[in-house]
Amino acid sequence: MTVDATRNVRRAEHASLEEYLSTALTPRQRERVLIVSFSQWSIATATVGEIAATLHEMGTLPIIGLWADQTPLRDVGWTTSRVLSRLFVSPSRDDRLRRGLENFGLPSEAFVSPPIRHWRPADPLPRPTAYIRSAIREVTYRGARVGRALLQVHPDRETPVTDEHVWPKRWVDACIRSFAYAYDQTAQVIADQQATAAVVFNGRFLHDSAVAGAAEHAGIPVLSFDSGGNDTDFDLTIDATHDWSALQGRMRRMYETWDPAERDRIGGQWFEERLDHVDPRNALFVESQTVGKGLEGAEGQRMVVYFSSSGDEISELDLDWGDYFHGQPGALLELARVCRGLPDTFFVVRTHPHKRMKPARDVEEWHQAVREAAPDLHLDEYSDIDSYTLMRQADVVVTYGSTTGVEAAYAGKPVIVMGPSAYDELGCAIRVSDTRGIEDALRAATPGDASGAIAYGLMMRRRGFLARHVTVDGGREILAGEPIVESRPLVLKLSDIVNRVTRARLLRR
Repeated sequence: MTVDATRNVRRAEHASLEEYLSTALTPRQRERVLIVSFSQWSIATATVGEIAATLHEMGTLPIIGLWADQTPLRDVGWTTSRVLSRLFVSPSRDDRLRRGLENFGLPSEAFVSPPIRHWRPADPLPRPTAYIRSAIREVTYRGARVGRALLQVHPDRETPVTDEHVWPKRWVDACIRSFAYAYDQTAQVIADQQATAAVVFNGRFLHDSAVAGAAEHAGIPVLSFDSGGNDTDFDLTIDATHDWSALQGRMRRMYETWDPAERDRIGGQWFEERLDHVDPRNALFVESQTVGKGLEGAEGQRMVVYFSSSGDEISELDLDWGDYFHGQPGALLELARVCRGLPDTFFVVRTHPHKRMKPARDVEEWHQAVREAAPDLHLDEYSDIDSYTLMRQADVVVTYGSTTGVEAAYAGKPVIVMGPSAYDELGCAIRVSDTRGIEDALRAATPGDASGAIAYGLMMRRRGFLARHVTVDGGREILAGEPIVESRPLVLKLSDIVNRVTRARLLRR
């Protein structure tokens, strides 16, 4: 949670967490809610505290598993060794979270450890037929999709999306084993404690996905929490992770039920801050761009600009890729072919600035796709041309699902979406799935409904909830008088060294 308690926010998407839990879950489902946390990131510990305190205040006893230091392979959100924190008498965030919840009134029996003391996998551990992405993706454990969860976090920064890359065997096997541990322990807790619902962080990461799989197998609902909007503290939803249709339904409901006198101002402010390069969540992508710098020399022609999307962020979505040109390179090539057949059309490809930080193999393959497409102009990831000025110069903006599409729609531009997105049902952009659709959309070049784009911006600012129990004072999160802060820097440094050594061993070929 990053917003100070003194912020002046009149309204979030939801009036209160208590109200949402009362509508998302039945009274029976709220009786014994299991919250398992494997992450020691600030957003995770603070939100676990808020949810647990709210459930307790509602008269139920949550079941809380703070298991960040319990899994065979440490989670991506792990920061602190329990052994080291106790050796140096410096409590971890989890330790302080527990103190805060106990101060709030939760009894010791609300906290559970992994119940299987001498754990062995309940089923034989699966192995992929090959250690490449497509084969790993198909791996399951007790019916849960461990392979897809494993692929969400790469073992190192140079792991590409391409299916030709061979993943480290030790790493993959360790991930599968750790997933199985989290699944089996959760299944046992659900049975022992008669859990009636489960709450996880994000729902995509390895261990959280295992908890979700065990809960779904037990027939209980799963809620996922994550970061909130720019003006809110956190989000929690019973919708499936990456259910973008459900998310867009939330956007429409927010816009329709919000005060008309302020919804356009709040939603529009999200776009304006990105336009001015002052949104901190977007800073990494615009740091090399010059505000207001556009293109010169395309006068007299209709400019069609394609803004690329993040390949690694969409590669694991469970979709029929035949509906999306079989991937982004295929979409780009088809768009380029259509543009070449249209008179007085200047085709520009703007490569997303994130490519500066992506694996070399992925960057190389994308640039090869651009060369094959042969646009009139390619602005690579290092170009200082301002993306927001460029989209305003464009006559038509095309994207594979990048946020740039909805930003261009807010600017009043015709927008064509060729891939999966979180705004293609809002009326602000046209989604196409074949060549005829591209041709028709380019010829029509009709701007969409601006209110759809504003609904997106409204969600990005006010998504989720404001915290009531966890407050922020001087940068410190506090629950019932207990600051939920990190261990001493020495403990964090030593923990990081331990983690690096473990990873190095698993990544050794």
